Amino acid sequence: MAYRIQCLKCDTDTWVGDIATLLDAHTDRAGRFVCGQCQQTETYIQTITGRWEREPHSPWEGCLKGAIGIAGEPPLTLYVLLCADAPTAEPTEVRLSYYRLTAAGHPVNGPGPGTAPVLTHDDFRQLLVRLGVQGFFRAQELEAVARLIRLDEQVTIPA
Repeated sequence: MAYRIQCLKCDTDTWVGDIATLLDAHTDRAGRFVCGQCQQTETYIQTITGRWEREPHSPWEGCLKGAIGIAGEPPLTLYVLLCADAPTAEPTEVRLSYYRLTAAGHPVNGPGPGTAPVLTHDDFRQLLVRLGVQGFFRAQELEAVARLIRLDEQVTIPA
């Protein structure tokens, strides 16, 4: 599947041939898509997908603002899509997904082994940090999460 990154800054489209190239060569450190012309991150990919969990009778129509690759077990690679309602909006949702490499080495999105993506503790921590960089959490929420994941701290989860 090809992806068209549209830039709001210079009004240029950058075409990317597959998800692996999109993750490896067209995102910044935080996971935002980068324009191939001006190298800015005021970009998006317009997308319409099939049914989704919250509203199974209607397609999801929105924008992808970035993608965060997460380590996976070959030949599967986990990633998260940063989703927004409009091209100028900030991401408000994340979608977990994965791709697998075919025998010829070409990346193909899911369905993989038929189960939901699985994250290790380290993968999940890395994802939380990168989502924090994107502004998905308020400062107080980030501090609470940081306290929870400290290895040396006993935490009691309230009922």
